[in-house]
This record gives sequence, C-alpha cells and structure tokens, in this order.
Amino acid sequence: MAQPREHLDKAPIVEAVIDFRVFREPTVSADTFAGLIPSIGQKYSQKGPVLSFEARFGIESGKSIDPAQRTADLGWRYQAGTEVAQFRVDGLTFSKLEPYTTWEDVFGEAFRLWEVYLNLAKPKQLSRIAVRYINRIRVVGNRNISDFLEAPPILPRPIPSLIRDFLMRIHIADESRGSAAQIVQALEPQFDPNVMSLLLDIDAYHERIPAPTDPVLPALFQQLRELKNKIFYASITEKCAEMYQ
Repeated sequence: MAQPREHLDKAPIVEAVIDFRVFREPTVSADTFAGLIPSIGQKYSQKGPVLSFEARFGIESGKSIDPAQRTADLGWRYQAGTEVAQFRVDGLTFSKLEPYTTWEDVFGEAFRLWEVYLNLAKPKQLSRIAVRYINRIRVVGNRNISDFLEAPPILPRPIPSLIRDFLMRIHIADESRGSAAQIVQALEPQFDPNVMSLLLDIDAYHERIPAPTDPVLPALFQQLRELKNKIFYASITEKCAEMYQ
C-alpha cells in the first residue's frame, strides 16, 4: 500500500461528489429549484432540467405489452465551469470535475449550496450522505496492473495473464462508525495499446443519518473523507502515489 499523504498535488481525481439525499416533502417539486441563480451565484450560469426516464416493456399473460415510456421532472442542474450542482426533489448532489483543488474548497461549496437547499425544500429527514471520488490512473508503456494496484485481479494458471479489461466491485462496512463504502476497480477499454487506464471509484456513505440541520453533519462528512482516503491509499502502490505527488 502507499504511504498516506494529506494531499496529492496532481491527484488523479476526475470527479469528486458530495451527496445529500432526503425523503421528498409533498410540497416540493422540480419547479422549487427552477430559478436559483440569484441564491447560489451568477457563476452558475449554465442550467437545465434534471429528468428521470422509465421504460415499460415485456410479456403479460402470454402476450407482449406495448412499449411505454414516462418522463418525470426531478429538479434543476446548475454548472459553473468544473462545478456542477443538482437540486432535486430527493436531495442535492455537488460535483467537482477535474482539475481537483482541495477538500476544503469542494466541501465548503457543497455545504453552502446545501444551506440553500435546506431553506427551499425544508426536508425533515436525510436518507443518505456520501462522499464519492472517481480516480483515473493513466499509465504509458507499462501494462503490469500490480505495479499500480495493491489488489489487482489474479488469474490462476494456465490462463494467459494479459488482461484486456476487468471490473471488480467490493462492498465493505465500517460498523464502528456506522458507515460503509463501495469500491470499484476497473481497467477501461484501451484505444491506445501503449496507454493503460485504471479506474478506482470509492463511494463512502453513512448509514446512521442525523437530522438535516444537525451541526454534526460536517464532522460526519469528514469521517467519510477519512474512510475514502484510507481506502484510496490502501488500494494503490507507493509507485502509483509517487506519480501524482
């Protein structure tokens, strides 16, 4: 495993996500979030609706069902360059796209927007809070996955060991803190035979949820960040960490 660092100057983060999920209040609709630029800042000038799509098809009583599709309005999406905020009837999701800055910048902006969401939607109960970081490790000229990941896929002999792609998903629990995480490791399709692209996606979330206005909320997110960091450095090799310091 890699030696933990407080910060990697060239971190391979392609997206950092701070997620607040709530139980929808009956008085809240997508229109509740339609004109937020005066509240969240003029920099969020790009906006558009957030929609959900539901398709229905199949067989019933031995007869095929006519295909049907339904669209529902969930909220509004606001973007300011590499910062994206989704205000939805079921919560707020803030994303920081690459280049990454610092946890303080990312969480500070996410929590500022959360306070706007609270004033508008007035949710009574959270259903989930999460910190998700998606990392892309790009390597030129080296196709040995074990040089970069501590737990790469291992193939028994006599299977050929040259892996073209793989997907591994693990779900873990940190019962002492009431949190959990989903870890995804994958080798992305290779369009350039000289470039290997490894995906390390860590989604850490809390299962013991406080009230939406509880002052302990920032501390819980900090715990999720610590869990995410522990998983990240345990998942990569020291050689990999040195590439991004």
